[in-house]
Amino acid sequence: MATNNKGIDESQALEEALEPIVNKLIDKNFENSQEKLATQIAPLIGVAIKEQIRSQKDDIIDALYPVMGNMISKFVTKSLEEMLQKINTQIQNGLSTKAIKRKIKAKMKGVSETELLLQENSSAQIQSVLLIHKESGILLAKVEKSSHGLNEPDMLASMMTAIRSFVNDWIANDGNYQELGEIEYGGNKIIIEASGSSYLAVIVEGAAYAKTYETINEVFATLVSRYGDAIQAFDGDIQNIPLDEIKKLLQTLLLEETQFQEEKKKIHPLLILLPILLIVWFLYSLYTNYLDTQLQDEVNNKLAHTPQLVLYKIDAKVEDKELTLSGNLPYEYYKNLTEKTLQDIEGLESIKNEITVVPTLSDPMQINAQIAYYLAGLEVNKHIRLYYTFDFTTLLIKGSVPSQEIKKNILEGLKKIKGIKQLKEEIQILPPKIDILIYFMRNSSKLDLESQAKLIDLISTLKSSDSSFTLVLKAYSDKIGSKEKNKQLAEIRLKNIENFLQEKGQIKNEIKSEILDSFFPGTDQNNPDQSRCIHISLEKKKHS
Repeated sequence: MATNNKGIDESQALEEALEPIVNKLIDKNFENSQEKLATQIAPLIGVAIKEQIRSQKDDIIDALYPVMGNMISKFVTKSLEEMLQKINTQIQNGLSTKAIKRKIKAKMKGVSETELLLQENSSAQIQSVLLIHKESGILLAKVEKSSHGLNEPDMLASMMTAIRSFVNDWIANDGNYQELGEIEYGGNKIIIEASGSSYLAVIVEGAAYAKTYETINEVFATLVSRYGDAIQAFDGDIQNIPLDEIKKLLQTLLLEETQFQEEKKKIHPLLILLPILLIVWFLYSLYTNYLDTQLQDEVNNKLAHTPQLVLYKIDAKVEDKELTLSGNLPYEYYKNLTEKTLQDIEGLESIKNEITVVPTLSDPMQINAQIAYYLAGLEVNKHIRLYYTFDFTTLLIKGSVPSQEIKKNILEGLKKIKGIKQLKEEIQILPPKIDILIYFMRNSSKLDLESQAKLIDLISTLKSSDSSFTLVLKAYSDKIGSKEKNKQLAEIRLKNIENFLQEKGQIKNEIKSEILDSFFPGTDQNNPDQSRCIHISLEKKKHS
């Protein structure tokens, strides 16, 4: 007993003596060989985690939930805030070109604009594809984008296998076997597609669509059908797996997804073609309208410079280089003349002549000629001064005539011309211009033959004039002899003229006589014979 106790004491003493030295050596070795230790321990981590999950999965869940649950909650909240902010910005810019294109695109696809906005603000891109052996967790093959390489793909494969086994065992409590479909982390997700002996772990950045899942399923189904036997027979020797063919097939998965993304972002050709067509149509309409306006002006100009047509109302309308004529003309000749006049206009493709020939319609040219001929006959009387304007069916006549009776007769004659529907007149009754000088010999009051002829013409003028005009006689003196004698001669001379007018013409005009002891205005005083005269004129009565 004494010996045994002594051995125990020695062992304990030795342990106590070496413990500080060993601990120091371990600490020093850990500090100097961390990378070596990590390499040695790494293969055991996957097995340890898998065993821990199988034996104490509740403890693992309780330990991870406070951290993972908080991380997931923060990520979801942040992602929703960013997405809502993007959608609000796009809605505020609702009148932009992009928004209009989105509305058209939503109508064409048969989806709501909100759904399209969600699609625009979420993207899905496959970054890496891992083919993992289900039982061992060994990474059989991987393909990835060069810019998104995985640092430790083998460790990720082991962890994925452990997590997948843990979750599958955890959700199999009710006796129904189910596979883990996907794992979300950060802004990415890992989509898992499993078969009997292997599974695909597809790392996707952003939100995946149905097209993404469909593409992964099709590629993995092809892989299993071609290389499923080789994978199932895998015994740890990677050389027995046709890696080149498998990687080539997985690479097509990346290409297919890339094509899908490009197709999703590609603008539908109609969205580009439709605005272009609208712009082309608008410019073409402006151009054709400009050409039609130019042709319309040329048509109107030609009609205005064709004498036979200028008095008629012809409606001419040019549309798409086609001229349509309408209106009424009295003769077929005028209708054909209108078309012939316009057919040489360069640029007109066709003429549609819808002019109606109305034989009973008066010819403005003929009406105008009759008016001119009628008034020309009246101008034989030099005291009639008339002029007119004729706007088809309406005649306006202006001027002056010497009597009311002449005015009446003229208007009655114009009314008889067919084609004048409205007659307007601004004719004044004015006395004819009379400026007659009757000369006498010295100390004589006798009317010579020349003087008598002048008085006969005066009678003719007075008979064709209004009798209300006053005949004015003014006697002028030659200043030879006494003033009294000259006055007596002037009275006799005036009386002789009045008697001659009454005897030869029986005029009804009032006569106003006046004796002036002065020379006739403008007379040369050195030639007094020119002042020995009587001046005769006609004036309109002044209304009191």
